[in-house]
Amino acid sequence: MKKTTLLFSLFSFSILFSQARTEDFQITMPEKKAVKSLYKTIKVVDARVDTTNLGIVQKGAFNTKARVVPTVPINTQLQNLLNSLNASGSGDGEMLIYLKQLSFAEVTGAVSEKGYCYFQAFLFSKDGDGNYQLLNKIDSVIVHSSMDVTKATMRKGSEMIADFISRNIGRQNTAPEAYTYSEVLNYDLIEKNKYPLYSAAQLTDGLYSDFKKFRGQTPLEIPITNVKAAADPFKLLKIYSDINGKEKELKKSDYYALVYQGAPYLYSDLDHGFVKATKRADGDYYLNAKAKTTAKTGDVMLASAFFGIIGGLIASDANAVFEMKLDYMNGGLVPVKEIKR
Repeated sequence: MKKTTLLFSLFSFSILFSQARTEDFQITMPEKKAVKSLYKTIKVVDARVDTTNLGIVQKGAFNTKARVVPTVPINTQLQNLLNSLNASGSGDGEMLIYLKQLSFAEVTGAVSEKGYCYFQAFLFSKDGDGNYQLLNKIDSVIVHSSMDVTKATMRKGSEMIADFISRNIGRQNTAPEAYTYSEVLNYDLIEKNKYPLYSAAQLTDGLYSDFKKFRGQTPLEIPITNVKAAADPFKLLKIYSDINGKEKELKKSDYYALVYQGAPYLYSDLDHGFVKATKRADGDYYLNAKAKTTAKTGDVMLASAFFGIIGGLIASDANAVFEMKLDYMNGGLVPVKEIKR
């Protein structure tokens, strides 16, 4: 009897503990109806790296990390949102949202918390031939600071989603390109291959001042005469150029990327140099680099450093090494998994 009671207590505690480690997310239905909607239904292609949750928030006095797990599936919530926005006399068209990222994260500082919501998506409309044309896209982060940010960040995230849908449900698409549903399922590959960084057979050597120049493969006119590698052959610590007939070291932090002897390197501040990236079969570039996983008061946090981590924000030190994937839309590095030392 005692054993049964103990097992039941442990089981009950386990359930309560697991419940405490999740947080619901519901899109708030806006009060205002659309002036004119052309669409009755919305289809969802969930292309997120991790579809099991919507990121991580902190709960309670001890800031226990909890996964954001909606009790109502996101595709159902988006359809409910469209239904709520539609007034009488709305059209019967179909929208499709290709969801790349929808994730929450929180960072605790000395006196306040910062909450993030990252939303990345492509929105399509279905034409008369049953194909899909791109209506619009979004790649946006909202940041909220306060003593307790969870509810406020979720409210702002909900508003961002609702605003994106409402701004586009009255639009009639005239885009020349149309894609089959099968093509939309692989839309990331289609979109990436529009840029030389992903489509060119060989990359152009040189320094790149920002991501757009790197993606478009338009380097600066600064010849690289020499480099100094680290003990790790995947890192370059110093780069040199011929300036007025003299070889001088360049300031690495002035540049976003370097292509040297056909190989791409991305500048990493925490690694104090350029880190080599490798293109894989999925068409994306990956590299192993350090990422801050804690914040100090006044730090400017890049939202991409908190999204896409399988298993959550589990690193405790500020210089954990992650396998990173380059986001082809904005040049951010999305952590995929922690590299255990």
